[in-house]
Amino acid sequence: MTNELAHGFDPILMRYLPELLCFEVKPNSVYPKLDYISLLVKASILDGCAEGTSNVSRKLLGCRKGSREVPHRRDCPVILQGPRQVRAPWLHVCRAGGAGRRAEKGGLLNRPVPIAFDWHDQLFYGEKGSEMVHGVRSKNSSSYAYQYLTASILLDGRRLTVVLTPIKSRAHMLTFIDDALNRIRNMGIRVRHLLFDAGFTSVALPVHLQERGYAYAIRFSSNTITKRIGLRDGEEAPYPCEKPFRILRADDLDVGKGYLFATNMDCTPKRALRRYKMRWGIETSYREHNVFLPRTTSKDYTVRFLYYAVAVCIYNSWCVFNAQCHGNGMVTALEAKVSVLLLALVPSRLEQDEKTDDHG
Repeated sequence: MTNELAHGFDPILMRYLPELLCFEVKPNSVYPKLDYISLLVKASILDGCAEGTSNVSRKLLGCRKGSREVPHRRDCPVILQGPRQVRAPWLHVCRAGGAGRRAEKGGLLNRPVPIAFDWHDQLFYGEKGSEMVHGVRSKNSSSYAYQYLTASILLDGRRLTVVLTPIKSRAHMLTFIDDALNRIRNMGIRVRHLLFDAGFTSVALPVHLQERGYAYAIRFSSNTITKRIGLRDGEEAPYPCEKPFRILRADDLDVGKGYLFATNMDCTPKRALRRYKMRWGIETSYREHNVFLPRTTSKDYTVRFLYYAVAVCIYNSWCVFNAQCHGNGMVTALEAKVSVLLLALVPSRLEQDEKTDDHG
């Protein structure tokens, strides 16, 4: 399994990352873009920072002082054009090669899929006035965070983050959602329905989605109007506004909690709740992103977004790799990280092991 991991996961990852991350390095940089991507991947695997990873790699590879075999963070202190968007992590390019065929066999691309939208806060421990930093509810000793709009595929227990967009203000929510949906369509992903949590509650969003022909379910926050309507479990009613939309209530007896939804899906309240529950694992995927996130103390937002984009792409590649491993069990994040590290540090040993297996 080690050979399969090392020679399956890592080469696919490094093949597609340059296409997925649309950033450029300075013209006078000593190293090409691919070298920096490789360094960031190693930093994510080691749960370290780029500079420390570079130093460790130089020592492990026996590099002499001044060697340029492994790039150093200070060799390229400025990234000219950071990835203001992550271009379709994995799925928009995987159709072009073997990864696409394997993903389709894994059931990721061959039918319409639910898409879950969410806001994600990446906590920030620094100055209040830093670029793209928002004030948020205090959590883990921080009241500031970078914010992202994410869209994720939900299918058979898998969650692929296919849109990652930095947010300066939620005032332009509809524009961000339209942009995300356009990118999803350009990837060739067919949408079954859209799921939103209560952070997207608004009168404008249900009307906006329905006019564009999307089926949706939005967890709707209670307000004076919904309290006046007074829906009970299994009941529904039109929400009174200029362009009324359907709201309904479904109670989850397992947790003793009631939910309001704005939806245009032709289904019962209980079925709407079951469909919505599919998005509850999104927070888990955010925790998994952090497993692959390189560390940095940089105050440059572009650098921080690049690091997070790398983590999302590695997470997606891990999900796709697991989709290919039918009958071989789930590959854990730790196993995937160790396999990449082994291939990076001792490729000759792994190649020798593979030759031995082939002749065994």
